[in-house]
Parts: sequence; C-alpha cells; structure tokens
Amino acid sequence: MSPCVNIHTHLVNPVDNKEFIEIQNIDVDNIVDVDVSRFYSIGIHPWKVGSEELRNSGIEELSDLKSRCIGDFNVKAIGECGLDRACDVDFEIQKEVFIKQIELSEKIAKPVIIHAVRTYSDIISIKKETKAKQTWIIHGFQGNEMSAEQLLKHGIYLSLGDVLFKNETKAKRLLQIIPTERLFLETDVAERKITDVYEKAASLSGIEMDKLRNDIFNNFVKIFGQI
Repeated sequence: MSPCVNIHTHLVNPVDNKEFIEIQNIDVDNIVDVDVSRFYSIGIHPWKVGSEELRNSGIEELSDLKSRCIGDFNVKAIGECGLDRACDVDFEIQKEVFIKQIELSEKIAKPVIIHAVRTYSDIISIKKETKAKQTWIIHGFQGNEMSAEQLLKHGIYLSLGDVLFKNETKAKRLLQIIPTERLFLETDVAERKITDVYEKAASLSGIEMDKLRNDIFNNFVKIFGQI
C-alpha cells in the first residue's frame, strides 16, 4: 500500500516516509528549529498581513526564500497563503500579498497551498490574471459542489479535512464530484491521525482504501516528485 499523504498540517507528527508523508505548515515569521528530515510549506497567512510591519518583513523573508531556505531543508510549497473575506484584514492588501506569493511560486517552481474563505471566485480570477502554471491546492475545502466544480475546471486540486467529520452529507457530495486524481486529505490544526481522515473519506465515498491511498500518493508524486 502507498504511503499515507497528509498535505497540510500545523502540528509536528511522527514521520516515516515509507508509511506517512506530510507537509508541515510554517509561517514565514516563524522559521526556527526546522528538522531537515521533514517536508514544509512556508508562506504568509492572510490573517497576518494586516500589520504593515509583519507584511513587509514577511515579503522580505519570502523574497529571500530561494537563496536562504531551499538548500537548507525541504520546502515543498509556498503557503499557506490566500484570501479570507471572513477576517477583518483589508481585502486589497490580502490580494497584494497573495499575488506576491504566487509570483514567488512561479519563480522557484513550487506549488501553492491556499487558504480560501468565501473567495473561490476571487481565486479563480487571480489564477486567470496571473496565468500561473504551478499547481494550486485549496486546503481545508468546505465549499459547495458548484465551487468545487469551478475550481476543478481551472486545474486546482482540493484537499478535504474537517468537513469529513463536521458535515458528512456535504462531504459525501464533494467526494462524488472530486476525482481521486485531484484530491488530497489533511489534518490541518486538528489533533487527529491522518489515517482516521483516510478511513472517514473511504467510508463516505465507498472508495477502497488501497485505491484512495494510491491515487493520492500518485498526486503527490506528480506534483512534488519522488520522495
């Protein structure tokens, strides 16, 4: 059976690349005590760009990412970054910082892990405007079927987590729409095992566990390369 991929987590979990693969999220202002054996994503969260000082220092840190970080440890993606209409940070500032991170993603040829709340149409518009070629992954997707279909149409991958446990009816509908070739699973900030997430997804979708794990692992390899 293929390794179990956790595409997005904020927690430090045990890692065995033969059994588990995970990408741990790090905020750009908190790059400390990294473990060179782990995979990471690094970015500026939209909640944090309201402070001009944090915004400017974060952009400076990201601009230096290629020379300072890539050779030191396994930065697999830029993120999480994105847009959030439910927070009180100025939306135009969010867009500005998000686009800068997209530009960096294109420059260093790394995928983007995206935080999106009530902004799926905005995400699609920015993808069209920037003509970005790198893979985009919406983490923690909880939108409706129409949003899922539109994002998939524009080549964006969707990662499910909490929705599998908090809204089984919606999760079942989403799993009918999202092909496993475009699906990821995650734990995010939840203190649950990624294997529990896979078991829940398999149960709700009716997909055999072997196929689910194999397809998602193949997605990982396609986007990030062999481990």
